[in-house]
Amino acid sequence: MPERPAPAPPLRFLFFGAGAVGSLLGARLAQAGSEVTLIGRPSHVEAVARDGVRMVVAGKVSNQSVLAARPSIAEAGGPFDYVFLTVKGYDTLDAIDQLQLALRPGTILGSFQNGVGNEETIALALPEQALVAGSLTVPVSLDEPGTIQLHSRRGGVALAPVSPEVNVAPLVRKLGDTGLKARRYADFRAMKWSKLLFNIIGNAQSAILDLPPSHVFADSELFRYERAAFLEAVTVMNRMRLSVVALPGLPAPSLRRAMNLPPLLAQMLLEPRLGGARGNKMPSLWWDLSRAKGKTEAAFLNGAVVDAGRRYDVPTPVNSVLWAIVEKSTKLPSEWERYRRQPDRLKALLRTAIRL
Repeated sequence: MPERPAPAPPLRFLFFGAGAVGSLLGARLAQAGSEVTLIGRPSHVEAVARDGVRMVVAGKVSNQSVLAARPSIAEAGGPFDYVFLTVKGYDTLDAIDQLQLALRPGTILGSFQNGVGNEETIALALPEQALVAGSLTVPVSLDEPGTIQLHSRRGGVALAPVSPEVNVAPLVRKLGDTGLKARRYADFRAMKWSKLLFNIIGNAQSAILDLPPSHVFADSELFRYERAAFLEAVTVMNRMRLSVVALPGLPAPSLRRAMNLPPLLAQMLLEPRLGGARGNKMPSLWWDLSRAKGKTEAAFLNGAVVDAGRRYDVPTPVNSVLWAIVEKSTKLPSEWERYRRQPDRLKALLRTAIRL
């Protein structure tokens, strides 16, 4: 009898900057038979190396995944079929320098980062590198080292090639095998900007005011500013000729239609949904401010809307004010104190920027 061909070796994945996003994807891939290595904060790496990744769903530990965790690229081994970047946007350039050790001919680099502009930065720094854009739409947080919490079973993974020669279909299938809803998109910019529409909702105002998103959505005037910032981003997308596309678990076209309704009607329709989705879970910009890191992702969110608006001659007054306050609060804690729990002060400033 002819010998059976040897089974293909498992795919090897490296997640650089693995927090909640990288740990969830890495754990799912490891469960599906891939070899996965995480590189992240020392406390998280130590917990994963000791006990694996613990996944909490609805208050219960649903499973525990065993995978490798290392403190640095130099100790990660390799080679890897895929290297996924999951750091904050402001750490992208530093991460690129470190990743040189892990990138080999045939390795595909993926950017799983919030906001827009990261893929362009990577492509400019590594023009010959095969590159993929990814977005995780599952709400997940890293509550303690080694433990991630899924806040909903909705969502999945969106993938799009940045380099024209990259075929993302095998990666879509592989991630689909993990139980995640995975979809391929032709235009990575449309995909990333559509995700940005959700990233900016209930983010900057909540962070500035040190109040949960549910409070912002329930306040009629604050909601009008949320709506205005959202519609500014949509107008920028229209001028850039980018489609608003539905992502797994994130119906961006439906949200756009709802936001185009009169403000009070839009609030009546969306406040229960948005408030329920975000609730008292504080947004990413708040975590950046509260940790006094001296930097936030605002430049890749509201700031990206403002920058694109300048290039395409689209006014973005609300995003401009929110970005400016977040940036100033990042550098000067006293600026944040001016607005924390002071919604009337923020409203007064925004009224000068836009007539609603």
